[in-house]
Amino acid sequence: MLIDSHCHLNFKAYKDDLSEVIGRCHQAGMKVINVGAALVSSDKAVELAIANDNMYAALGLHPIHVYDEKFNLVAFQDLIDNNKDRVVAIGETGLDYFHLWQCLEKGAGSIEEVKKKQKEVFVSHIKLALDNDLPLIVHGRNGKEDKTAYQDIYNTLKEAGAKKGVIHCYGGDIAEAKKFVALGFHLGFTGIVTFDKTGVLEEIVKWIPTDKMLIETDAPYLSPEPYRGKRNEPIYVRHVAEKVAEIKGLSVEEVIEISGNNAIELFNLK
Repeated sequence: MLIDSHCHLNFKAYKDDLSEVIGRCHQAGMKVINVGAALVSSDKAVELAIANDNMYAALGLHPIHVYDEKFNLVAFQDLIDNNKDRVVAIGETGLDYFHLWQCLEKGAGSIEEVKKKQKEVFVSHIKLALDNDLPLIVHGRNGKEDKTAYQDIYNTLKEAGAKKGVIHCYGGDIAEAKKFVALGFHLGFTGIVTFDKTGVLEEIVKWIPTDKMLIETDAPYLSPEPYRGKRNEPIYVRHVAEKVAEIKGLSVEEVIEISGNNAIELFNLK
């Protein structure tokens, strides 16, 4: 089954035509996981999951928002307790070193303070995931100069005893990829794989064991070829599947089935 394991139909980018976008998902016979980036968007993800039997929700506070609101453990736990069949993951959470300066503008005293705050909130998500036996959806992004985000994510996951999840929109190198997979984590591939010129993603896709790969859009962002420059949506995840199939020497149908089964197992989709 075609599954977009990470998108954001809960974001304002779809406020004018959400029903049409959802309709195209239904028409495609696919499943979708809508991922929260703050409490409000997490709540919206749950609403979408309740209203659509092919949709599920993930709950979290994105690392770029840790100075916008506090991580409300009680509110997130209530969402889980009241929607156990619709909430399938915790996240997105993690470390983002690309937007550190934005946190300085929001009142953080230093880059090191921002990193410490992001890690504290990340650990809180990991504990929430462990307490509820849910997988993590992990966001990582290196800075332009600081390339240590993925190493710090790995160390944090290992130290906190994280058990399962996905490093979504994977952007580390292959050595780091191997460490995450050895830890038990999946890697998520987005539309970037259709236009990446560095060769790094192709190397990782070629290497990754098939039981550890997921496909995703991160819609409304990261539209694949041939939709670059336009708003992304879940049905475009098929283009990710096509590129992964090309790289791995598999049929598109095989990639859709394998990645779909991986998502169903990891997120316990009903």
